[in-house]
Amino acid sequence: MRKVIRISLWLAILAVVAFILMLSASIYTFHALTDETLIAELEFDRTGEQRYRAYLRTGDFCSELVFDVPGEQWRVDAQFLKWKYWATLLGLDSQYRLERLEGRYRSAADQNEKPTLAHALAPPSAIDIGGLSGALGRFNFLADASYGSSTYHDIDTASRYLVFKSPTGLFTRSVPRGAAVSGGDGLDVEVRRACGDGPGLLGGAAELVNRTVDRSE
Repeated sequence: MRKVIRISLWLAILAVVAFILMLSASIYTFHALTDETLIAELEFDRTGEQRYRAYLRTGDFCSELVFDVPGEQWRVDAQFLKWKYWATLLGLDSQYRLERLEGRYRSAADQNEKPTLAHALAPPSAIDIGGLSGALGRFNFLADASYGSSTYHDIDTASRYLVFKSPTGLFTRSVPRGAAVSGGDGLDVEVRRACGDGPGLLGGAAELVNRTVDRSE
């Protein structure tokens, strides 16, 4: 009987540890929210009538992602995660995660009738933090709110679009294509690590957990 109890206890401990690892890996896919900070850059080349090729840089801004975007406008969506007050006092900052890039038409009729295309930007996540916080209800002791924020703009191939985050949402500024972006005049480029560096020990572990869970589904 004691052996069964010990085995059950160890299984319970392992289950808790596994859950904490998946939760930590999911939270790692978000980024800390502090002040107004540049989080993405977008440039476009025209490829046809209401068709564009988008060049997106995020994170450390060292690499570039290329997407086809139909429409006359672009839109970027992000998920925001706000912690409860006591967690913020302990130093747990609010978080954001870029979710999607897609094309957009000015006309609602065109949006309903013409081709649309959306591109996922978020890495796989072991746990849906927003869904979990809602499911826990009054037993949710950590997350205060999970919500979406979007920003969109007309496409101009002569412009570079700078997507900023504030503690509450996304907004966009534009500069001439090829113009330098410095730390002055309210433009603050946040470089998280040097180009070519790996994700680090915690980041590597989080990516491994998320990829493993994603493949098993």
